[in-house]
Amino acid sequence: MDALRFSNPTRRAVMLGGSAATLTALAGCTSVGQAEAPVPGPDVSVLTAAIASETALIALYEAVLGAHQTLADRLKPLHDHHTQHLAVLRRHYVPGTKTGTAPPSPGATATAPDGESRALAALRSAEHKAATARADDVRRAGPGLAQLLASIGACEAGHAQALAGGV
Repeated sequence: MDALRFSNPTRRAVMLGGSAATLTALAGCTSVGQAEAPVPGPDVSVLTAAIASETALIALYEAVLGAHQTLADRLKPLHDHHTQHLAVLRRHYVPGTKTGTAPPSPGATATAPDGESRALAALRSAEHKAATARADDVRRAGPGLAQLLASIGACEAGHAQALAGGV
């Protein structure tokens, strides 16, 4: 009779058995997690690289705007896009996340090239490199971050086109 009951367990027995197995598995994971910090996922390094890139672009725009005030009407909206990109990216960064490197510093500096045409060419080149880097990042990021990076990369590609005299 006992063998018959064992082969046809009650719902309560199955649920209790499943709960015990889950708790055992979780207890093992918790002790491992407490012993070592988890290895960061690929999104952490992708995110910190994007933050560093936006910080560098902002610094370059600020240097050019400081050296060539006559370009302000043309460049200020592009600069503002980058400050918005940076704010959104920073909202995704969790302070204390271990990346193997320190999080990007907010105080990047850049020097503006002499002459407006050289300054615009430097900005165009920086935008193109950033757009290419974001396209590469999309392939390494999870779906949520990939969407954000794709949008930022598209904006940067548009900036490069605008700086080339296009749209």
